[in-house]
Amino acid sequence: MFLADTLSRAFLKETNEDLIPDLTVNEVHLLQYLPVSPEKYRKFQQTTAEDEELKVLQDIVLKGWPDTKEQVPVSARHYWSCRDEISSVDGLLFKNHKLVVPKPMRKEMLKTIHNSHMGIVKCKSRAREVMYWPGMSTEVEETVAKCSTCAQHLARNPKEPLTETEIPDRPWSVVSADIFEFKGHNYMVTVDNFSKWPEVAKLDNLSSNNTIHYLKSQFSRNGIVDKLITDNGPQFSSDAFATFAKEYGFIHPTSSPHYAQSNGQAERIVQTVKNLIKKASDPYLALLAYRNTTMEEIGLSPAQMFYGRRLKTDLPTTYPLLTSQEVSNGQEIKKRLKLRQSKHKMFFDRHSGPELKPLNTGDKVIMNHNNSWIPATVSGKHKNPKSYILENSNGRKYRRNRKHIRPTKADIQIRTEEPSMEPPPLTTFDTPEKASTETVLVDKPNSVRQSSEQLISPKPNFEPSLQKCTRSGRVVVPPRKLCDYVS
Repeated sequence: MFLADTLSRAFLKETNEDLIPDLTVNEVHLLQYLPVSPEKYRKFQQTTAEDEELKVLQDIVLKGWPDTKEQVPVSARHYWSCRDEISSVDGLLFKNHKLVVPKPMRKEMLKTIHNSHMGIVKCKSRAREVMYWPGMSTEVEETVAKCSTCAQHLARNPKEPLTETEIPDRPWSVVSADIFEFKGHNYMVTVDNFSKWPEVAKLDNLSSNNTIHYLKSQFSRNGIVDKLITDNGPQFSSDAFATFAKEYGFIHPTSSPHYAQSNGQAERIVQTVKNLIKKASDPYLALLAYRNTTMEEIGLSPAQMFYGRRLKTDLPTTYPLLTSQEVSNGQEIKKRLKLRQSKHKMFFDRHSGPELKPLNTGDKVIMNHNNSWIPATVSGKHKNPKSYILENSNGRKYRRNRKHIRPTKADIQIRTEEPSMEPPPLTTFDTPEKASTETVLVDKPNSVRQSSEQLISPKPNFEPSLQKCTRSGRVVVPPRKLCDYVS
């Protein structure tokens, strides 16, 4: 036996002999350290022993880590960066106090992590607190992304940056139109995208022929437009209107269904005209005043940009101001309009998110339909920007704006599709907005108006069949005095 002095480097070799017989060193009661059921504990032990990767890792932990990463077996190199934190206790591996989950148990753990259907960030945070395995964060992200329940309850896409439309070179070249209802009467408003000159017509009914009649009247006064932008109302999506556009020789693009912002010029002028009709005692004088009022950023009124002169109003105006004057050339006005448009975009984009990524044909998506998300496939891109043609599992095609579409990895199965509130798809894939309501308005305006009024101010109904019950089963009986108000 050799004894080394204090300063000698000839230390004794380590041995595995028991210094004290019948004593187990570092014995840990793991059921207290990891409070799980005995069955779950044994399952973790068994799967850890069967996992080839963890079996190699456990041998390295017990025998000691090599000096370099290259000396570590390939299957265990993922743990090199945290080698000082890994320990083996009673057949289980830990990274600090976090359990290293074997491969056979990872799928079950992922399901448990996401059983509350929280988002990606919360699920990753929940997992990182108590367990570990290489690539865990990525697998948690994929699990949440493929969850069909979460996919059907997603929030709407964030607001995108404003898309600037092309400004025309001359008045009455590009015109936007829309139909609105006010106090039981229907109006059609058209606005010139260059001069912002509005035209308002009170419609006799909501048929396509009546709409075409008033548009022809405007075209006879101001000329035929190059492009008429509308929504997908039944008046504008009918065969009669398509024939009218072909005969008069103008392009007729439509906005995406359920996305009025793409026809923002008309939607904005509708608000203005509604306010004029609502507030003014004489809406004709109010409309004349609006047409003759100078736009601050442009320095010209819609009348000056449209007719090249001021209009006589109820305000006293001198003769020189009413005569035709030389207005700035079209390019100068277009430059001012562009500056005005850029200013609006700057303020709009302050509260918008990033631009959504474009989609490709064949992409698996979910689309917003009747305030819920349903699965679909991208069938192609529409000619309008940020507009796509989607096809559901039944082969029915829809047109949607990118704002109403979300890419998904989830496999959503719908047993029975809810009855659609939209009419059958058109050949041009322009699904009308509010088509069912407007179609009924043409046939039975009085009945629809009455039903809408009942929805706005319903009358109390005390029929026994409509009585409510409490959770305990007691019938709620309204006081008899309220029955006096029933007509």
